[in-house]
Amino acid sequence: MLSISCWILIVNLHAMIGMGTVQKNRNGPGAFVTAEIAWKRTHEGSFLLAEKEEKKGTERECAEGSGKPHTRGHIWSLMTEWTYKKRSRGRLQGRPARYNTATRKILSPPSSPCHRVRRRRATMAASPIDSAWESLIGNFSEFQLASVVTFVLHESVFFLSGIPSLLFERFGLFAKYKIQKKSNTPDYQNRCVLRLILYHVCVNLPVMILSYPAFKFMGLRSSLPLPHWTVVVSQILFYFVLEDFIFYWGHRALHTKWLYKHVHSVHHEYATPFGLTSEYAHPAEILFLGFATIVGPALTGPHLFTLWLWMVLRVLETVEAHSGYHFPWSPSNFLPLYGGSDFHDYHHRLLYTKSGNYASTFVYMDWLFGTDKGYRKIKAIEEEERKHL
Repeated sequence: MLSISCWILIVNLHAMIGMGTVQKNRNGPGAFVTAEIAWKRTHEGSFLLAEKEEKKGTERECAEGSGKPHTRGHIWSLMTEWTYKKRSRGRLQGRPARYNTATRKILSPPSSPCHRVRRRRATMAASPIDSAWESLIGNFSEFQLASVVTFVLHESVFFLSGIPSLLFERFGLFAKYKIQKKSNTPDYQNRCVLRLILYHVCVNLPVMILSYPAFKFMGLRSSLPLPHWTVVVSQILFYFVLEDFIFYWGHRALHTKWLYKHVHSVHHEYATPFGLTSEYAHPAEILFLGFATIVGPALTGPHLFTLWLWMVLRVLETVEAHSGYHFPWSPSNFLPLYGGSDFHDYHHRLLYTKSGNYASTFVYMDWLFGTDKGYRKIKAIEEEERKHL
């Protein structure tokens, strides 16, 4: 009889510790708590002490980065939550599941104190970007986001940033900041816009759709959480460096005699560029130089948020470089080694095969290989003339 009583006592203790129980607390009758806290309240008789110890331990675990997100849908998620301890021994530690005895249901997925605190912090500190992103992924599939929505975003940024320089040129605005005195006629501008729409719909959109399986294979994701800003910045910097290197050699190859005559000359039809001419090119060139833009993301398998940010920055950069205007607030006045409109406008003025200034964003490749000597010589002469005025 004694052994049976002991066995029942052991079973009851195990049930209380391992599964959970219901305690009346300040949140009202029938509210559930973890079995760990219930055991403390029952045996230590101190609600405040149990809560204080839980909070202290939870904060220490979260500070040490001890939580790995729980995967929804796994069988073991019904009873036990596993938290990966990022310490030297890297052991797995089980957390008691939460069980409501009133309804006799196990809450799924369960949550450890650390995860509850993290969710509270995430809810309290949710940024507008997080909320907007949650709405996006809730209303569109990943394929739609990576193809159609990406195309819409690209077109919006491109035309909104490129149209102002077209209007400045057409109506003679900010004339003192215009790099070349010549201007394109309205008909010539309209011709560029119509062809751009055709190229984008017939070339860019299909490429974005067909590229999705490759990016997915490389690790593209769109789910929450969004990547940490340090990851985003490091990836974007890597993309810029890699894109500059590949673009330089591809662009330089396009200025060889045959490729220039049959492919790249389309882009140079506008010797006096304006913002929208940045993407006015032969379809073969769009694919050829577009590779330089997507190879970085394809290698890293980024979050879709990072890919979009990279695309926006790249579009803004190339539109500014082709704007035909050099303002006091132009990025080249503040960013070291940044080419910008003045640097690239020189490239369009000379045309043909020996123009130099082949760089995409930063000028170090032209400097290393001496393909900016003509530009630097002209800038030195202009500087001397200003000194004697």
